[in-house]
Amino acid sequence: MRKPMSEELDRLKKLWGWSDEQIKDLLTEKHWRLLDRGHKFDEYRLVAEVVEARNCLARHKVGERYVFHGSGFLLPEESSVRRFCLWAMAPLLPFSYMFYDRISLDADPTSFAIDSVGCADVGIECGGYGKVIFKVYGEKAPTTKRK
Repeated sequence: MRKPMSEELDRLKKLWGWSDEQIKDLLTEKHWRLLDRGHKFDEYRLVAEVVEARNCLARHKVGERYVFHGSGFLLPEESSVRRFCLWAMAPLLPFSYMFYDRISLDADPTSFAIDSVGCADVGIECGGYGKVIFKVYGEKAPTTKRK
C-alpha cells in the first residue's frame, strides 16, 4: 500500500471532518485505494433514465433522468425530473454501490449487465398506485461540471 503523505492526510481530514483518532484506523489498503482515486468520482455520473411510467404521482415521463455524482449523491441541477421521489430513488442504491466500486477499481463504470430497475411502488395491478421503470447506466461527467 502506498503510504499517504501528511499533506494528503490533512486534506482528507479537512474534507471529511475526520479526527486524528478516526483516521489512524481508517487507512487500510482498501480504504486508501478509494481515497487515492477520489478525483475519479468527479469524472462520472450515474444515471437512472425513465423508460416506462404508469400512473406516477411524481409525474415522471419517459426520457427524464435522475443524475448522481460518482460518489452517490443526487445532482438536482443535472437531473431532469421535476419531482424527486424517494420510492423511485431507493431501488437505485445497489447500482450506486456497483458504480462506486467500479470507479475505485479503475474498471469501466458506464454499463451494467443488469441495467433495469423499477421504483418501489408495485403498481395498481399489485395493490400499489403507479410504476416507473428505469434504465441505469454511467456516463462521463460534463467537463464544465467537473471539479
